[in-house]
Amino acid sequence: MNSIRRRLTRELLSAALTVFGGGLLALYFAARHTAITQFDDALQVKSHAICTMTLPSPGGVKVIFSNRFMRGFDKKTPHDFFEIWDQGRPLARSGSLRDGSLPTVFGTLAEPRIWDLPLPNGESGRAIGFTFRPRDPAADRVLQPELQIVVAVERAPLDATLSRLLWLLIACAAGLTAATVWFVPHALRRGLSPLHVLGEYAADIDARSLATRFPTDGAPAELQPITRRLNDLLARLEASFERERRFSADLAHELRTPLAELRSAAECSLKWPDTRDRSTDRETLAISLQMEQLVEHMLALARSEQGQLAVRNESVVLDDIFQRVWPNYAERAHDLGLSVKVSTQAAPVTADPTLLQSIVTNLCENALCYTPKGGEIVVGVETVGHRVALCITNTTDDLETADVSRLFDRFWRKEKARTGGAHLGLGLPIARTFAEAMGWTLTAASETPQRLTFTLMSPPVPT
Repeated sequence: MNSIRRRLTRELLSAALTVFGGGLLALYFAARHTAITQFDDALQVKSHAICTMTLPSPGGVKVIFSNRFMRGFDKKTPHDFFEIWDQGRPLARSGSLRDGSLPTVFGTLAEPRIWDLPLPNGESGRAIGFTFRPRDPAADRVLQPELQIVVAVERAPLDATLSRLLWLLIACAAGLTAATVWFVPHALRRGLSPLHVLGEYAADIDARSLATRFPTDGAPAELQPITRRLNDLLARLEASFERERRFSADLAHELRTPLAELRSAAECSLKWPDTRDRSTDRETLAISLQMEQLVEHMLALARSEQGQLAVRNESVVLDDIFQRVWPNYAERAHDLGLSVKVSTQAAPVTADPTLLQSIVTNLCENALCYTPKGGEIVVGVETVGHRVALCITNTTDDLETADVSRLFDRFWRKEKARTGGAHLGLGLPIARTFAEAMGWTLTAASETPQRLTFTLMSPPVPT
């Protein structure tokens, strides 16, 4: 299973161990270099001390060396060795050499040669070799003969120091590795614990507790954007569930009356079959058609909200759509004594002709049904900037300002419109859903309690 904590643990452990390992190695090599440098400095000081013991004599040059001050060069404790040559001829040598000799490898006094070698006593050693001119302290002058000297010492103390450094490095590496392996997972577990708490909190949320919100106070700064987004999601889910609950309740309420009427008609037909006439069948058919229309509207809304509504936009003229729809209502408007004023212009728009005609039909049906007798309907198609708008205004006699915000709610109708069962309260919600599917907007406004205006606005029309 892909785990963020495991991946972070591996990456942090790898990074930490690499950094610690690199740091310890760098520290070891720096300490090793310092120890060797100090050892070489001590070897160089010892060789210079021997050089100062090389003095002039009547026969040339002699080395006045005493084991009393520089122990280790004698035969009893052969740890240190030196040998001096004059033009390739041995001039002086330490008693510790016995029958052995040192290699003739020389540098200069300013840049001596220092190297590792096996000593005559069988141990590993380190040697320094260079050429020098002895100095006469009495005359304060440098003698002419150039001599060569090699001084070698056992490197056991240096090896012991380097060994201690290595074991200290290994111990530090082991300790740091153990501490890192223990600390990183525990630190990650503590650091990621708010995610675990968030998950446990989310696990307790179901459809009955959508009002719950994730706490943001005290949450880490990295989790606060997530908790805010989750709270926004819960708010949307709560609103969606509430809308579906209202929809289900309204649907049950709307279907209860026609179902009761169908049941009553069926019971009457079964109880008094001889008195049954054609009016009963017509009534049953009307109820069935009403229920069929209700189901079709519900399916249209569901398809639109689920993004399954096929939209085929093309260039159409909004005025032509209205002129195609309105003749179906002109006779009814005349019979009701309505005053209809139409002011349109040829305005090409981009829309789905079928959906646009359905929207215009719903708006015309709504205006015709809710305008009182002798009222007025005003229709206008106009260009507003780069957009085209269809405005339908009708007079009303029972609409209140608070009702405008509920006009697009499913199944919402004024009590007066509920009588007769001719209105389902789905026409305007379907019209707005179709408009949004095409990228249009449909709004309602009431400038005065007696006038209601619906505005269907297109998206910006390319010039």
